[in-house]
Amino acid sequence: MRRVLVSLALLVLAASAQAGVVNGTFDDGLNGWIASGGVGIKNPGDFGMPASPSGGPFAAVISSWGGDWGGPLGSITQIVNFTGDGLLTGEIYAAAHSGDAWRNVATQVLWNGTVVASVARDADPNRWADAFPWVSFSVPVTGIGANELKVNFIVHFAEWSWTAADNLQVVPEPGSLLALGTGLVSLAGLALRRRR
Repeated sequence: MRRVLVSLALLVLAASAQAGVVNGTFDDGLNGWIASGGVGIKNPGDFGMPASPSGGPFAAVISSWGGDWGGPLGSITQIVNFTGDGLLTGEIYAAAHSGDAWRNVATQVLWNGTVVASVARDADPNRWADAFPWVSFSVPVTGIGANELKVNFIVHFAEWSWTAADNLQVVPEPGSLLALGTGLVSLAGLALRRRR
């Protein structure tokens, strides 16, 4: 009986651990991510950047007069192994300093090719990075095995542009874990009845 209970506990822990974004806090640089363009690891205070709600470091594209009209100036991508319903959470940031509002910026979070969270801002000649807030998000997602998590950093040639993401994670919804645990306990009950 004790072995069955220990096995069940390990299975529930393994199921809850499957929903893992590797290095979503960027404490280990860009390890676990495929980066393109001008993405780098930044810390609070770099080029005037404010700290994210969870601190730092964070993945960012910071540019002076740089940009790309055809798409993001940089992106990070990771395959997340997760099946079921869950919550994708994180913190994103975008700010631009310029006299032309159309030199705008955005940070987009995509789950399996669909934008699920974003922050976009027009350039402002009177504000610098520390005058713009980070945006925290929590959105429901459905996993289908191997899922693509991507962050686009969109920059349009402002005098200064700051885009960033931090603390990205996927966690199973409690109902999904409860259903899994209930199913495992039922299987254990059947196994015990067969032994007797």
